[in-house]
Amino acid sequence: MINVDAVILAAGQSSRMGVASKALLPLKGLSLLDHVIKRLAPQVDSLVVSGDQALLGYLEYPVVEDLTAKFSGPLAGLYSALICADLSGAEYLMVVPCDGPLVPESVVARLYREIRLADSDVACARYEGVVQGTFSLWHKRQTGAIKNTLLVDKYGGFKPLLDKMDAVYVDWPKASVNPFFNINTPDDLKQAEKLLDL
Repeated sequence: MINVDAVILAAGQSSRMGVASKALLPLKGLSLLDHVIKRLAPQVDSLVVSGDQALLGYLEYPVVEDLTAKFSGPLAGLYSALICADLSGAEYLMVVPCDGPLVPESVVARLYREIRLADSDVACARYEGVVQGTFSLWHKRQTGAIKNTLLVDKYGGFKPLLDKMDAVYVDWPKASVNPFFNINTPDDLKQAEKLLDL
């Protein structure tokens, strides 16, 4: 047992891409989501996808729809995954976005090591000084605090929660390719095609 489950966030509006779900956009013969699954699944005990069942129901992994209103932000995906019945008994939940197809194949192990050493609530990757909030590892003991931030404080993003939690930040070594590269626009998708060849 690795002691880590994972959720891939794929419930966004994808408005800048002009499609219903950028998770399904093709990249080098696979969808963006399939690229992330291929890299992330071997690193964890169980995996779920946060998104629309109607669009993603074909997956071999459980699809968890947001328990809040649609498009409530990444925190809704995290919370909905935390309380779903499809996770294992692992203590931690890794969060990765569907539009990060270069996610490192060691990201879970490195964040897990640091969160355990510090006994922190959350471990978050940081690259060239920039916090990568959607590449983060959360202790499941914080489910109540996450629920409160989402449903009471009405925050949809991770930053307000990271600011008030015991968080550890893991600086990632600089590489020729940014492993946390996010695809938000058609130009980003073209750039990702080139990056996968490097």
